[in-house]
Amino acid sequence: MTVPSAELGPTFLDAVDEAITLSVRGMAAVGLQLTGTWAGTVSFEATVEGLTWVAFNMVPAASATAASSATANGAWSANCGGYDAVRARFSTATSGTVRAFMLACAGAGRY
Repeated sequence: MTVPSAELGPTFLDAVDEAITLSVRGMAAVGLQLTGTWAGTVSFEATVEGLTWVAFNMVPAASATAASSATANGAWSANCGGYDAVRARFSTATSGTVRAFMLACAGAGRY
């Protein structure tokens, strides 16, 4: 049996408010990986109705403490059931380029 999934990326973010946005309707879990040489803050956000974005907590791969943003490369995951879309937005772009990749699946994952 194949579990439905969706993926997007890589997307390159190098200016304030550039984002990678993935539709997660019908999905249970979402993963995000950030790589590259960059300085700034990438904010994790989600929307239910497609217009209003709110802070969205994701759990880093090497920790159990959820966060709604990142200032360094890494991988994060979260439960996304009930949301229309999830995005990672370069909210404070100081320098460099973030390489972002997202994957969502309908099956349970680490979150």
